[in-house]
Amino acid sequence: MFPLALLNASSPPSPPAVNLVLLMPFTTTSGFADVANNHAITVIGSPTISTAQSKFGAGSLRVTSGNYLRINSTSTLDMSGKKPFTFEFWVYLTNDHYSGAGILSTRDTPSCTNIVVKRNFTLIGDDYLNNWSGVGAAIPLNQWVHVALVLDGTNIKEYINGVQAGPSSAHPSWPVGDRFLNVGYDAEGAIDGYINDLRISDGAVYTANFTPPTSPF
Repeated sequence: MFPLALLNASSPPSPPAVNLVLLMPFTTTSGFADVANNHAITVIGSPTISTAQSKFGAGSLRVTSGNYLRINSTSTLDMSGKKPFTFEFWVYLTNDHYSGAGILSTRDTPSCTNIVVKRNFTLIGDDYLNNWSGVGAAIPLNQWVHVALVLDGTNIKEYINGVQAGPSSAHPSWPVGDRFLNVGYDAEGAIDGYINDLRISDGAVYTANFTPPTSPF
């Protein structure tokens, strides 16, 4: 029998708490709402909740050219410094998807910004938002794919279906504060596809390869 003090001394430290910032299931029940914290959402054009495709059987956000959503600027999306975040979602891109279009982005002009998640790669702006580095790899078409972009305060990694895609990028110390987030759009265009279960957390949910979720968040 080991002394309690010895057992406590040898126990690994608990991982840092990760809080849920936003959860948008995009189902026929939840619609466009953030069911976690009720963030203000701006509807651009005429996106819909479609039953033509869904990951877990309850509808999905249908995005096409000119029709997408914006999570309005908020202090919970303050990305200054090296604040950790995890952006994750399920996406189904059709044959009509333009590869330069954005799945998620923090800009609406062609300028450099924090992040732009595209089909073929994810762009990461540098400390001064002057130049880009890249992470990730191509997302397959015509199937549901889980994508997780993890900013852990040191590195930024992208996981596709639970597997790290390409090399990591150093986590910049960004000068910006509160951000907005486009869902299904970037300055280079809107996706053609479907999105389910967009979840944003304020920490690194994944630190190594993992099994994607098997049920809705």
